[in-house]
Formats: sequence, structure tokens, C-alpha cells
Amino acid sequence: MLEPSRRIPYRTWPGALAVLLAIAGYVGGLTFWDRHTPGSRPLDAGQTVAVGQARFVPAEGWQMDVSRSKAGKSLLLLKGGHKFLVNTWPWAGGPDGPLVRQQRLMERGQGLQIDGDVSDFVTGWGLQGKTFAYYGSKLGGRFWQVVDQRRRSLVQIDFYGPNDGLSDALDDARRMLDSMDLEAPQ
Repeated sequence: MLEPSRRIPYRTWPGALAVLLAIAGYVGGLTFWDRHTPGSRPLDAGQTVAVGQARFVPAEGWQMDVSRSKAGKSLLLLKGGHKFLVNTWPWAGGPDGPLVRQQRLMERGQGLQIDGDVSDFVTGWGLQGKTFAYYGSKLGGRFWQVVDQRRRSLVQIDFYGPNDGLSDALDDARRMLDSMDLEAPQ
């Protein structure tokens, strides 16, 4: 009579331990990298920055939020709790469409109130567009939009932050807007 073959047991714990150590090293390495990589970067005073075709000189003390800025598309500057966001988009159409959509998004989607009517603006460089102010219970801001139909481009600038210190930060935002032109090489 034949005896059933005996299966030789093998150890699985060394392989499981190796997989566990690899996962722990990967997650720990990512956590270490995230904690030691700065989220914002200071900008040199007087240095011109560009996003898409828009370029301007940031006011002193503002820092670039690296994680929420996309090369050639958007740039987010921070100072305290205030934000200065510049977005560039391709555009085919009339100049008012994106502005009306932005107002609707702020009023209905974010629960903000539009302060007054939309008005025109012109900067020292001759950049012109439309602007409006908005506010909420804890923040306020101003939105500017420039449509360059010849280049088929749209530039939207959104400044917002807490009501505390808003007027000083708004002065910085206006200086940055006043230094803006649409002549950056793409």
C-alpha cells in the first residue's frame, strides 16, 4: 500500500515581511518627502513672473503656492490668508460670457454676494477689461477679466481673502494688476 506523500511545509512569513517593509518604506518615504518639500516659494522682489501670455511683477511679501499653480495655465500667490490667482485660457467667443458664468458660480455655487455692478478698468499698460467686487460672511474679493480677441485668450484674475487686512492686500493686488501685460512669450 502506498503511503500518501507528505507535503513539506514552507515558510511564508519572510515574503510577507518583505512586502510589509516595502509598503512601509514607500509610504514613509512619501510622507517624509511631503513634510520636507515646501508648499510655497518666496519670489524675488521686482522679478517678473509669467503665466500663459500674462506677465506681471508680484508685490513684496507674496509667495507662490507651488502645489496649486500649473505651469502656463495658472499662478496662485499667497500673503497671509489672501490669495491672488491668475488663470489663462484659450477663448473663442464674446468678452462677456466667462464673466457672467463666474458671477453665477460665485452667487449660486459659493453663496457670495456681488457688490455693485460690473465696471470697466484700464491699467497703466493699457490692459483693459471688466471687474466686480464680491463678499461673503468671512471673506471679500475682487475679480478682473481681460479678453484679448485678437490672440483668442482669456485672463482671469481673482483676488480674495479674509476681511481682516483686505484693503492693504487689495492695494497690493491692484499694483500687481497694474504691472500686468499680455506680452509674455508662449
